[in-house]
Amino acid sequence: WINHQSHQPSAIRHPSGNTVRLETMSRTKEGVQESIVPYCLFYTLPLVGLASLYALGIWSYGGAMFAFGCIPVMDLLVSEDTTNPTKEQSSRLAREFRFKLIPAFWVPTQFALMVYSGFKFCTPGLALYEYIGIITSIGILAGSIGINVAHELIHKPSWWEKLLGRALLASVCYGHWADEHLYGHHKLVSTPFDPATSRFGESFYTFWFRTVWGTWTSALDMERRRLRNVAFPERILRDRVFLSCLSSLAVAACFGLLMGPYGVLFFFLQSPVAFTMLEAVNYIEHYGLQRELVEGAPSMKELEKRKKLGDYGYVASAFESVTPFHSWNAGETVTNYFLLKLQRHSDHHANGYRRYQVLRSFLASPQLPTGYAGCMVLATIPPLWFAIMNPRVKKVKSQIEYIKGTGINVFSDEFDVLARKEGSVEAALRKMNEGKKK
Repeated sequence: WINHQSHQPSAIRHPSGNTVRLETMSRTKEGVQESIVPYCLFYTLPLVGLASLYALGIWSYGGAMFAFGCIPVMDLLVSEDTTNPTKEQSSRLAREFRFKLIPAFWVPTQFALMVYSGFKFCTPGLALYEYIGIITSIGILAGSIGINVAHELIHKPSWWEKLLGRALLASVCYGHWADEHLYGHHKLVSTPFDPATSRFGESFYTFWFRTVWGTWTSALDMERRRLRNVAFPERILRDRVFLSCLSSLAVAACFGLLMGPYGVLFFFLQSPVAFTMLEAVNYIEHYGLQRELVEGAPSMKELEKRKKLGDYGYVASAFESVTPFHSWNAGETVTNYFLLKLQRHSDHHANGYRRYQVLRSFLASPQLPTGYAGCMVLATIPPLWFAIMNPRVKKVKSQIEYIKGTGINVFSDEFDVLARKEGSVEAALRKMNEGKKK
């Protein structure tokens, strides 16, 4: 994760003050890509979905083939995107409304494709494998793109973006995840108390059961505590978990009215496929990365008690602060555009409200062996995943200890530029230490 010698920045600041520019596909003259076109890349998936639904047969699995076959291959063929926005770009691009339209337009797009897929599913006379293919393809699309877009939207302060995000989650029966993610996961990430953080040596399949159940019960507990002083029936009407279930049932009812009982069956079959895509991403994002307990921290028994009481702030304060060391990142360009820069996950956890177009990449952040799409495939084969990731986790932990010992902020813009210029974090640290000695 510290050896990126081939990935030089497009613009580096020489000690003399002059700027040397290098051309890459993902930069403008300064900073990051400002066009919205690359971020529209995931809108090709509905076209793939429509084509696969039209052709059926083995092509009914077209969505899965494209997501986990074509995208990882394209990641290997296209150079990584390690460019960061300038300060001026960060301020300006974050305010531009055109970037808000890209995730917003996905909402009607997904619902339209789901309706079309539902009618195809209700077609009599299809082979069993074709029915499974339809469910798999739409579930992958609704999970990998739809829930990811919902994630971007629910993090934003405007009411209409939050509403659109919750609408997408209602379409996959996972509305309760929103509040647990915002107010649970982001506080307790990389601790034993977060159901969405995978543990070292834990397989994806074990994690899936733990996180699906843990997220559900955590969301219920959060709402129970939030509304403990609210009387019935107002309490039910304000319960976000109840309302999320009601929203999903309303969507299911619409499918029933349009397509009959098989439409309802289609809706409830595609939902688990969709939220499994989400949990696969959760699995790889923090695998094996744990925050250390601070000196004098309470016992784990006391922390468990405080968590049950809803004192998440107290529990979080017992651990070191969340830093970019606690999330896995990936610079693969194609997946980054398909997932609205979700792979710059360290910066997302440091700045939850930061919009996708201005998320930053740090060379010192732990790096995955490939993009999320490829890692999701690896995660389904636990022995292969462990063989690749466990040594990487151990190496990252030892290097984190070394970096902490230097006292150097490796996540400053100045250090990141130096690291890219020198070719690695190690080389930049050596140079800075040599400078201190002089």
